[in-house]
Amino acid sequence: MKQIVVPLFLFLFGCSQTSFAQDQKQSIKLGLKASPNVAWMAPETKNYNYDGISGGATVGLVADIYFAKNYAFSTGFNFAFMNGKLTYGDALILSPDTIAGQMNRKYRFVYLDIPYMIKLQTNTFGRFSFFGQIGFSTGFRISAKARDQFVRNDGGSDIEENSNITSQTTIIRQAVLFGIGLEYHLDVNTRIFFGANYSNSLNNILKDKNSVTDLNQKALLNFVELNLGVLF
Repeated sequence: MKQIVVPLFLFLFGCSQTSFAQDQKQSIKLGLKASPNVAWMAPETKNYNYDGISGGATVGLVADIYFAKNYAFSTGFNFAFMNGKLTYGDALILSPDTIAGQMNRKYRFVYLDIPYMIKLQTNTFGRFSFFGQIGFSTGFRISAKARDQFVRNDGGSDIEENSNITSQTTIIRQAVLFGIGLEYHLDVNTRIFFGANYSNSLNNILKDKNSVTDLNQKALLNFVELNLGVLF
C-alpha cells in the first residue's frame, strides 16, 4: 500500500506546488480545529470481535495552501485521541496456573496525525462556501494503553487492569481521509468552518500473537470526526 500512497502524495504535492508558483494570487490560510470523534476497531484475526464505538477528540493546526481560486492543498498536524474495543479468547498466567477466558479490551491511542489532502471549494453564497476534500493521513503513535476485563472460563472473579501496550502496536497508522463541510466568512480574512471527516485505516495497527491460538493480531482503527475551527 505504501507503494501507492507515497507516490500519489508526491504527485498531488508536486501539482499543488507547480500551480502555486504559477498563480500570483495564491494564499495560505492557517487556523485551529477541535473535533469530537467516534472510533472503532475492525478486527482481521479469527475469533476477534468488534465491540462497539468509543468517543475521543482531535485538536490541531490547519493549513490550507491555495494554488488556484477554489483549490487548495490542505495539511496541518493534529493530536488525535482515539479509542476502540475488541473481545477475544485469551489466557492469563496466574502462577502456577494458566487461566483461559475472554478478554474485553478497550484501547486508548494518542497519535500525532498529519493529513495531506486536496480541497475543492465552491464560490461563496452570501457569506457561505462549501467544500469537499480527499487524500491521506499518516499517524505517528505517541502512546497506546488498554483497560482490560478478563472473564475467566472457570467461573472465578473477573480480573481488571490497566496496561501499557505501546510495544504491542505499530508506530504508523496510514489512512484514506474524506471530508465535507462549509465555511462562514466573517470578513475578508477570517472564516469559521464546520464539517465532518471519515478516516479509513489502510494498515494493521496491532503486533504480537494471541497467547491461545498463536495467530497474529490484526485490526484496523477507523473513525468519524465532526470539525469545528477557524481560519485566518
